[in-house]
Amino acid sequence: MARDGFFTGLDIGTSSIKVLVAEYINEEMNVIGVSNAKSAGVKDGIVVDIEAAATAIKKAIDQAEEKAGISIATVNVGLPASLLKIEPTQGMIPVTNETKEITDMDVVNVVESAVTKSMNPDREVITFVPEEFIVDGFQGIRDPRGMMGTRLEMRGLLYTGPRTILHNLRKTVERAGLKLDNIVISPLAMSKSVLNEGEREFGATVIDMGGGQTTVAAVKNQELQFTHIYQEGGEYVTKDISKVLRTSQATAEGLKMNYGEAYPSLSSAHDSFQVDVIGEVEPVEVTEKYLAEIISARVRHIFDQVKQNLERHHLLDLPGGIVIVGGGAILPGIVELAQEIFEVPVKLFVPNQIGIRNPAFANVISLAEYAGNMTEVDQLAQAAVHGEFTRPQQGTIAFRPKAAVAPVQQPQVQVSPEPVQQPQPTHTTQELPEIDAEIPVKKENTTGKFGDRVRGLLNSMFD
Repeated sequence: MARDGFFTGLDIGTSSIKVLVAEYINEEMNVIGVSNAKSAGVKDGIVVDIEAAATAIKKAIDQAEEKAGISIATVNVGLPASLLKIEPTQGMIPVTNETKEITDMDVVNVVESAVTKSMNPDREVITFVPEEFIVDGFQGIRDPRGMMGTRLEMRGLLYTGPRTILHNLRKTVERAGLKLDNIVISPLAMSKSVLNEGEREFGATVIDMGGGQTTVAAVKNQELQFTHIYQEGGEYVTKDISKVLRTSQATAEGLKMNYGEAYPSLSSAHDSFQVDVIGEVEPVEVTEKYLAEIISARVRHIFDQVKQNLERHHLLDLPGGIVIVGGGAILPGIVELAQEIFEVPVKLFVPNQIGIRNPAFANVISLAEYAGNMTEVDQLAQAAVHGEFTRPQQGTIAFRPKAAVAPVQQPQVQVSPEPVQQPQPTHTTQELPEIDAEIPVKKENTTGKFGDRVRGLLNSMFD
């Protein structure tokens, strides 16, 4: 059951930083603000320069505050699957109070007994997810509070990661003037947001195609079975276009977005466009099919690696097939290419929230959703793991829930940012243009000038 209130998701990516503010009212989520800023100080999804990353985060936060009409105080930050370890664990305690009624304190104590174990000093607990409680042998209990028993057991999954990565992430958020509400494991949140109940139960795979990397998460029996990061993403496609056509990165990105096709069979061998080539006085004619072949080579390489790993772990034939998300997923033909390579059902996930119907925002949406749907037991578990509670002399546990935002006015602003004047694709730029909130529709008329087409696409911003 979702909690009423405001929840802010912060997605720190290699190429962009996204912020999304959501308000839950009667278990319904409404997006009231979203922003996208150029990333800095981040490599392969990991913070490598705290000051640079904090400055970029602050810029994205300021944009989100302006659009949402609220002041953001705390955030839920996504953590990639880099060096992530998942361990099943369990704990058991006797119920010692006189009434034998299980309280919040008992839940905290049994969580502590489950996570108290020898751990490598360079690793740290990220989160703990309770799977079931057992009261006097009765299994499958989700919330044991209020029940009577003499023995309380619990089984769950312990997620750990490198201490250095977690420290840098916390320090960066703090340096940006924010408080960290939750560190959310991005593949875990994504699987809950993108997959339905049946897909999570019987099994499915999510492929998140980001700018600097591609993340794969396979889920079965409601649990993460496999996660892996491939250090190739949409930026690599752009670099390939730039290198092969001998044109600037900005021009290559414009070509990809305006004329790009991931499946060459769907592209035209007759329609062409002009490209400003370095070293040439006059623009060079390039066909859409040739551009598609450049794009397809890189995407095919990524998918081939994913397929090999899924086959190695016996996860390729999951009944739910494959779901593709991320900014790289907006390329036409991506689903057809994936179906050819994986030979399983493939579908593209598009968020249904008004104003952000773009696969690029799936990750940041999932962070806000995950925080909003945390139960009281989940919160108690996190408080126990991270020591964010106070133990009273008598009675139940007291812990301080964190507000996601501090309202400064009634949030009546709809998500409709002003269009941003974009630079011409033939010139380099230091600013990252905002990502279209809606999936761009490829134009059928390819006879117009390249510059006009780029302006037409990039001027179609958030609805």
